[in-house]
Amino acid sequence: MAELTSLSQIRNKLLKRWEQYHFHQLALMEQPHEQWLQVKLPKITGKQLLHEYQDVIEWLDNVADIERHHGVQLVKQQVSFTKLGKQNLPVAIRFADMESLTRYLGKWQQWQGFHLAKQQIVSQFPQLMPWVVGSAALVDKHQASWPNLLKVCEYFTQHPRPNCYIRQLDITGVDTKFIEKHKLILKLLLDQLLDDEAIDQRFDKMAEHGFEQRFGLKFDPPMIRFRLLDPQFWHEFAGMSDITLPLEQFAQLDLMIDQVYITENKINGLAFPKARNAIVIFGLGYGIQSLKSVPWLTQCQIRYWGDIDTHGFAILSQLRSYFPHTQSMLMDEATLLACKGGWGTEKASKAHKAERLNCLTASEAQLYHDLKTHRWQPNLRLEQEQVPMHRLEAWLG
Repeated sequence: MAELTSLSQIRNKLLKRWEQYHFHQLALMEQPHEQWLQVKLPKITGKQLLHEYQDVIEWLDNVADIERHHGVQLVKQQVSFTKLGKQNLPVAIRFADMESLTRYLGKWQQWQGFHLAKQQIVSQFPQLMPWVVGSAALVDKHQASWPNLLKVCEYFTQHPRPNCYIRQLDITGVDTKFIEKHKLILKLLLDQLLDDEAIDQRFDKMAEHGFEQRFGLKFDPPMIRFRLLDPQFWHEFAGMSDITLPLEQFAQLDLMIDQVYITENKINGLAFPKARNAIVIFGLGYGIQSLKSVPWLTQCQIRYWGDIDTHGFAILSQLRSYFPHTQSMLMDEATLLACKGGWGTEKASKAHKAERLNCLTASEAQLYHDLKTHRWQPNLRLEQEQVPMHRLEAWLG
């Protein structure tokens, strides 16, 4: 009957609370069991007893069956009815402890693993107990990894800001891949355990080696590939014109250039025409964010050439947020329409999600909007390699 909760509904309600880590948190907070280890049952009305008696009896029989589970009992209460007098009816289901609840839900082994993980954490780092209470889902998710996670935490507490590569950390049983895979949870733990001076608060994200920079580790730096477009500068690099440098060294260059072209396509970078006092940087994609740490770029004219698609304009907007004087090149409606034979399709699932980008000019923003609204065709894309080189040469003048 619709008004009376079935045993499957009761169990589903408990499972939902379990999946939300409601029971985990209350158990960790050591709240008295009788306050939360029970489920109220619907009240049976006199009308139901009179007119739906058989359904009520069947429901009572089903509910009574729950007591076959160890540590589970029905809480009964005497209820007075006008026509039927006093009746002793179940009003709640009570579990004796977390073992009886988790066995009823089929979660006993998972609970044991969670409880063991909690004991491992707080026995080694008692100060993490408040974090454990507020992070039950993470404690549970990483059950199998806690012995090694705690080894890493112990190492960093003893050797803050070790100034070495992850590969060089001398932690028995823990390899580079383990730390790489668990950077997020390790960040949360180390933020709780380390002194302020051992954490570089400027680096809060995991991208761009944020973990290594936050906790004083060495890392493989981003590499910048560029070509010297003016032969007069080749002698400064022993006659070489196509050069790849670590970002830190690139940022320290002292070239007398005033023009910087940036293009995503490698071949376009290799084929870019010669130009006075200029270089071309290529192949960075969204790694273009690494250029924000290059101070001398603020003194150069920067021109960005990307694909005419949603991601091309997203990268342009990102670059311009670092260098507001950046200009786009060959990323306009005239170029798009003139190269119709090279039109392709940007995968709908990978199209940039933003409705608008903050750092575009009015004409760029309009073209981005036209692409997003499929003005010419769905998910239109013109890759930069589809633009003939003579158009580039004409643009450069």
